[in-house]
Amino acid sequence: MKSIIKLISDETLVKQYIEKGKGLFNDGEIDKSFRNYNKAILLNNKYSLAYFVKADAFLELYEADEAEKCIKEYLKLVPSDPNAYWKLIDINDLTGDFDKCVYYCEKLLEDDNQNALIYLKKGEFLAILNSLKEALDCFNICLKLSPDFYDALCGKASVLLSLSNKEEALKLYNRAIYLDNTKSIAYFGASEVCVVMENSVSALLFAEKAYEIEPKNEWYKCHYTVLKNMYLEIKSSPSELQH
Repeated sequence: MKSIIKLISDETLVKQYIEKGKGLFNDGEIDKSFRNYNKAILLNNKYSLAYFVKADAFLELYEADEAEKCIKEYLKLVPSDPNAYWKLIDINDLTGDFDKCVYYCEKLLEDDNQNALIYLKKGEFLAILNSLKEALDCFNICLKLSPDFYDALCGKASVLLSLSNKEEALKLYNRAIYLDNTKSIAYFGASEVCVVMENSVSALLFAEKAYEIEPKNEWYKCHYTVLKNMYLEIKSSPSELQH
């Protein structure tokens, strides 16, 4: 009976340390917050949540190696937890280890092969790794599961453009714009396609729209400014003025 009471008491104390650590972290008291996380683990090194919360804190500090160590300890206690694999994807995305990101996407798919979001993420990482055909397969599966998935339409369009399928890429970007005209990604992508197709007017219009939606995006600003200046130069060229 005493041992049961002690277990309950210890668990309550562990939770208190974790919550106190979270509060301190949010207040910027980083060292104190980690001291509380460590106290929780010392009190009960089988309490999985302590490792997960500590990993989150390390990740927010961009300390990817330490975050990964914590998540791997967590996985020893909670094997195959999808939340842990998603966290490992975030960690390796931060460090640029995209092969590992693909690996953890595959681990997720072992238990959940009907999840469109996992196929999207795997496709995005494969595209970064220039495995374009494999990325395209992932986007196709994703869109089969969720035909109106905006990010998947844009991801597939980007890959198709890289594979020189300009017309199909533009169709997909236009479909994404039709589904949600408040997002900038498809407008920017459509502009890139039009640049390749040498349709300067459409390229400029799409670029302008992307920049209007997301004016703080420096890449959009640069892209739009370059296209605008090129268009103005063409309009003011002697050959154009003769028409």
